[in-house]
Amino acid sequence: MYNIDNFLFSKKEMYLLEHNKQGRSIELAQKSHLFRRKKIYENMHLIDERMFAGGGFFPQLQPYNDNVDFELVSFVDRKKHSGTNEAVHFFLDDYRFRYAVWSNLEKTTESIFRFDYVFTPDFSLWVDLPTEYFNIMNIFRTRYVGAYWQQCGLNVIPTVSWGNANSFHYAFCGLPQHSVLAVCGVGNKHCPASLELWKYAIKQIDKELLPTMIIVFGEEVEIPGINAPIKFVSDYISTHFRK
Repeated sequence: MYNIDNFLFSKKEMYLLEHNKQGRSIELAQKSHLFRRKKIYENMHLIDERMFAGGGFFPQLQPYNDNVDFELVSFVDRKKHSGTNEAVHFFLDDYRFRYAVWSNLEKTTESIFRFDYVFTPDFSLWVDLPTEYFNIMNIFRTRYVGAYWQQCGLNVIPTVSWGNANSFHYAFCGLPQHSVLAVCGVGNKHCPASLELWKYAIKQIDKELLPTMIIVFGEEVEIPGINAPIKFVSDYISTHFRK
């Protein structure tokens, strides 16, 4: 049996060979219009069985353990940057990236392909909704997009999100152990309850996922009892407006 990782071309090179400038599959473009309409619903045409390793309901991300000394670039500012030693992040309001990342995934993938690193999309999870459906769907979406980008050969840093304490039974599904992980830490200091939940989540991440490093996008916070090293990256609001 052939090992796809030992092919002559890298995953990135294969992506460029198999997709056009809009990020669309050249093979799929040759199919009938009716076939394409059925397949592209909710990105089902991009599903690869390897994305669901272990037979889980959520795509399984592979660990990332490489360079972390890169510059962070907001998704909305990506066109202003070359991508060299830079990582695209999505620690933004969802409306700034949700349509582009989920409903127009192929074109968005092409637009960030030059970046050396990319974080998985940080879709919001809610603490006060009467149903967990939306949170579970957003967990699925961020894992799906990250797994697809890994299949395309991008260096993907998994991000971790959660809602209230009840969300921890699914919030970590599909995340790798022994990997660099990233979380958003913006604004936690200004709400004691939110800060306590956030610290609890970091401790659970450290305990269950055994990360090799946790990258925190936001203000520096003391979290005692954590085994993994933590790297804080200042966000724009905290740096320029909050004291």
